[in-house]
Amino acid sequence: MTTTLLKVMGFPLFFGAAFYIVYSMLPKKKEQDAKKKLQDEEVNLGEGARFVNLFRPFFEIFIPLIKLLPLSGYRTTVEQYAVTAGMEKEFTGDDFIGFQITTALLFAVMLAILFKSIPISLVGIVAGFAYPYLWIYERKKARQAEILASMPDVVDTLALAVAAGLDFNAASKRVCDMYMRDNDPFVAELYLMNKNIRLGRSREEALLHMGKRVDLQELYAFTTILIQSEKMGSSISEVLKAQAIRMREERFMRAEQAGAVISQKLLLPLIVCIFPIIFIITLGPFILKYIYR
Repeated sequence: MTTTLLKVMGFPLFFGAAFYIVYSMLPKKKEQDAKKKLQDEEVNLGEGARFVNLFRPFFEIFIPLIKLLPLSGYRTTVEQYAVTAGMEKEFTGDDFIGFQITTALLFAVMLAILFKSIPISLVGIVAGFAYPYLWIYERKKARQAEILASMPDVVDTLALAVAAGLDFNAASKRVCDMYMRDNDPFVAELYLMNKNIRLGRSREEALLHMGKRVDLQELYAFTTILIQSEKMGSSISEVLKAQAIRMREERFMRAEQAGAVISQKLLLPLIVCIFPIIFIITLGPFILKYIYR
């Protein structure tokens, strides 16, 4: 009786949720027009969190309860990850925790329907909590990698603009105008830095805020050197040129290290998959000849 009731209730819920997810992922005309208008007005910080917003009608039920939980440290961590990933406008820390609760319940129900086992359902709860955290962490690391890869070229262009006679603020604005359509995350951060300066922040505060947003050691070093050169009265053009050269060398070294690591990782598939086949092809006939002689 319990199994039949679970099937009767579970399958409609499962297929209903699947239909809602697919329907929500379809682009809406109003949504497309709004996005196009926003892209004309401001820079794109990163990919949208449509994956999270699909479940917003469900996890908003838990928000009042989540606000009462003593999870301030975890909220701060998640919100910092969202800022670094360029998703701070999409959800708050409480929204993300509600999303984790929703995915945990969804995983638990799906596994209960499939396996009819409480221990496996508990595993689904753990996986449902862990998966959103791993997803936002991966998005954070991916955007940091994109920023790190684009920094040498953008800083080099910035150095050329400053050497041509523009001041740093005008040069960074010119660079943002040049790369705006490329959806470059580093250019997006430069745009926000310029916006903060226009709103009244000093250049030092805007640079420190950019470093804190991205949370990348190489960008911290870049902003620190710019702040020190401004305080000491050094030529920003020469500093930017030196930084662009250093970043290119570091990017080349990272590419060499990645190539060395890949060659080492290829050893295991070679040993496990290819070498045995070679031995079978070369030695197999002799072994068969010896056995059936």
